[in-house]
Amino acid sequence: MQRSFIAKNPSVLIFLAILALFTLLVTVMSEGFGVGGISTSFIKTLGKTLCLCLIALAMDLIWGYTGILSLGHFAFFGLGGYMIGMWLMYERTRLIVVDSLANAEIPPTDAEVIDAIGNQIFGVVGSSDFPLIWAFADSLTIQLALVLLVPGLLALIFGWLAFRSRVTGVYLSILTQAMTLALALYLFQNDSGLRGNNGLSGLQNLPGVTASQDHVSLWFFWASAAALGAGYLLCAWLVSGKFGSVIRGIRDNEARARFLGYSVETYKLVIFTLTACIAAIAGALYYPQAGIINPAEIAPIASIYLAVWVAIGGRGRLYGAVIGAAFVSLLSTWFTGGQAPDVNLGFYTIKWVDWWLVLLGLSFVLVTLFAPKGIGGLIDILSDRRAAKEASQ
Repeated sequence: MQRSFIAKNPSVLIFLAILALFTLLVTVMSEGFGVGGISTSFIKTLGKTLCLCLIALAMDLIWGYTGILSLGHFAFFGLGGYMIGMWLMYERTRLIVVDSLANAEIPPTDAEVIDAIGNQIFGVVGSSDFPLIWAFADSLTIQLALVLLVPGLLALIFGWLAFRSRVTGVYLSILTQAMTLALALYLFQNDSGLRGNNGLSGLQNLPGVTASQDHVSLWFFWASAAALGAGYLLCAWLVSGKFGSVIRGIRDNEARARFLGYSVETYKLVIFTLTACIAAIAGALYYPQAGIINPAEIAPIASIYLAVWVAIGGRGRLYGAVIGAAFVSLLSTWFTGGQAPDVNLGFYTIKWVDWWLVLLGLSFVLVTLFAPKGIGGLIDILSDRRAAKEASQ
């Protein structure tokens, strides 16, 4: 009798149970629906952390399992945020404009309303005309579709060009980083259509929703938890079957996988495009909780941080990627948020806000040299010891 996917992968059920328990605990302790033990701002931090865990899963799938060190996945993350941000900003501005013109002696025409919306959104960059890319900003359905279509299409085109040329290794990493840099530099321009360096703001306000931020932050937290759970289930299903065996074979010996008749380029293209879409979903949930998105979020350094998170957590282990992203994200919030006390050495005072990135880089070096399996390797050790103990009984 063939066992089910969950029966063959009990760690998936354990992860989903822990995630569900964590979500329930945070909900009960929140200000919106519970006893108020957790502030709304920290709820948003936890929700954003779950989104970072989701993109870390995508990074682990393409790097840890397929062996492609992409330094451009935060570009897809940012594009997902921009796509949903366009609707949020347009619709919120439209409601403000309509409300302000409601008492006018002469009712405004549709063209006048659109002009007023354009002036409100693009006045900061000296324009009032809607760029072509905002053609569907008034439709939530289309913008949600574009969350997947735009990053997915970019990944498909870039991946097809790179993989058909058989660019591998560090050269491919440089190419993905160059793609990210080019996109960021383009978005910094005022005529990019996305407000240049100003980016899109006010995204935390859901149009037409009168609920307080206490409730809205919880809604996004729930959505982030659900997306992470679904993403983990999808990734675990992919790596547990034949597809997972093939991409691991490509990672370990690409030439042999090609010799055995597998279309290496096709597998790479599929995994590159799929992980880009996962990253875009994570970004679409992240930035409404952050409240703002600008081109600095897509800078190449962000994708490098992503690789560091996965390495610290333990690449090639889905739970390791989640642990690494959650650990570094929350620790970063603690150090850079001024919550970590300064250390006075007498001759010098260590301010963690200034030293956090140094500490993160040092941690990456130490993990690479002395603990290549990362934090997730500790779980492997405990699991192996338990299995050995059960076998000896």
